[in-house]
Amino acid sequence: MRPIGLKRGYRTPFVKMGKEFARLSPVVLSAKLIDRMLEIGDVSQDFIQHVIWGMVVPDPNIYSIAREAVLASRLDKSVEAYSISRACATSLQAAANAVSYYQTFPEETSVTLVGGVESFSSARPVLTEEASAFFKLLASKASAGKKIAQLFKTPFSKFFPIPPSAREYSTGLTMGEHCELMVKEFRITRERQDRFALASHQHAVRSREAIATQIIPVEGIHRDTLIREDTSLEVLASLPVVFDPREGTITAANASPYTDGAAALTVISPALEGKVSPDAFLVDYEFVAVNPMEGLLMGPGKAMLRLLARNRLKWSGLSYIEIHEAFAGQVLCNVDAVNNAMYRKTHYGVDYDPGKLDETVLNPWGSSIAYGHPFGATGARMLNHAMTFLKKEKGTLALLGICTAGGLAGGCILKAA
Repeated sequence: MRPIGLKRGYRTPFVKMGKEFARLSPVVLSAKLIDRMLEIGDVSQDFIQHVIWGMVVPDPNIYSIAREAVLASRLDKSVEAYSISRACATSLQAAANAVSYYQTFPEETSVTLVGGVESFSSARPVLTEEASAFFKLLASKASAGKKIAQLFKTPFSKFFPIPPSAREYSTGLTMGEHCELMVKEFRITRERQDRFALASHQHAVRSREAIATQIIPVEGIHRDTLIREDTSLEVLASLPVVFDPREGTITAANASPYTDGAAALTVISPALEGKVSPDAFLVDYEFVAVNPMEGLLMGPGKAMLRLLARNRLKWSGLSYIEIHEAFAGQVLCNVDAVNNAMYRKTHYGVDYDPGKLDETVLNPWGSSIAYGHPFGATGARMLNHAMTFLKKEKGTLALLGICTAGGLAGGCILKAA
């Protein structure tokens, strides 16, 4: 791969669903972020010719979040755009797509704005199949008698809408229930999960100043609202489990919360590097799948190991490593998996030893347990944090890994500019 330049971007504060951004649609959140980026002017608007923008939770009124974000913002209306969704790795996929484009057309003098948004506050409940069938009939030209007959045939309970959920269509289990299966298999204790979650908040608190310049104020909010400065292991240990009341270990505190927010960065054509200086280069990326019933969220280990093997790198040779924290238990299962030679070979198909991954070096600035997790924006948030870390700490290489729904995952390697 030809390394492609990235320009560090910006994001909104990340806030809890139903709170400060509850009245802002994903289009509005996206436009506010894009407009502020244009005002800051790190990249001339004249160079922005493409937008790849993602959102995971669908809104029936928004046919294309990318195009609507362009039309709602101050970007030129002739800027082309397309939408993308790869669950939690959505904006990482957006960046990878732009990188692939410029590897194919390195002579093009443009940059691509990539990122994503999620507004869980705007997520709408859905109708049951029975209610949907009735309302379709109601809107049709069928006779009044047929409509009335269908109304009385439909049980009253079927008219109650179904709230959005993170339940896997293929398995019928939620992500949390899948993670409970994983932590039981790997014997990850509640205390270890809580300690990792606490570290995420502590690291995020210490890094607040370093990332403050990336955050644009929205609705009077200037910083992330989910980071807990005053929590403790005792507080975390007191919380009830969520997914398995009898033998579970996952709580609201060692899992990422539903979050509203948007994040973006720019991908630079090689032909423009003389005019738009990269903050880092994306040198390789990988997207993988695992069998959901053998560990729905075990994909990051597979993607990251493949990247390490292909580039002949060791864990110890990396300056920054972040694994997205859907759950503390999910990260720790992946840590134990990549450190197990047999698991690496039989489950990941990787016969390469990158050394031992120490969980204490992971996520040095915290991750999604502390910041929150707006699905479409998390990948861009991680890329921006990695670039900022490399610059501030004079690091050389960063490795990112993200699990997603459906047993998918992605990862990438960044090199300091």
